Amino acid sequence: MLRLLPALVLLLLLLPATAEAGIKTFRSPSGQLGCMYYNDPDVPASVRCEWTGGNDRAVVVERTGKGKRIRITDTVMDPDARVLKYGTTRRYGPIRCTSRTSGITCRNRARHGFTVSVQARKVF
Repeated sequence: MLRLLPALVLLLLLLPATAEAGIKTFRSPSGQLGCMYYNDPDVPASVRCEWTGGNDRAVVVERTGKGKRIRITDTVMDPDARVLKYGTTRRYGPIRCTSRTSGITCRNRARHGFTVSVQARKVF
C-alpha cells in the first residue's frame, strides 16, 4: 500500500477537488487486474483497469463513448482494494462492471466499454 500512496496522492492533486468527488478501487480475485472508478461533477465518470505486466497500458470507459486503450504513468493496482468476486456485477455510477474467471468487463449505459484480462484486452 505504501508503494501506491505517492501515485494516489498525485492523482488526487491533479484531479479537480470537489466535495462530491468519489474514488473507488476494486480488483479481481486473482489480484492480477486492478481498477478504479472516479466520479466528479467536473469530470466524466469513468472506470479504468490495468493488469499485471501491462507495461504502462490500461483500458478506460467513461459515462459516454467507447472504451479506450490508454498509456499511463501511475497505477490503480491496489492489493487492499475491494475484491469483485467472480460472477458478480457491481454498478459504479453509470458504469457496470462484471468479474469472471476470464476477466473484467465494464460497460456504460450505451453498452460501450472493455473486457480486460492479463492475456487480452478488447474495447468496444
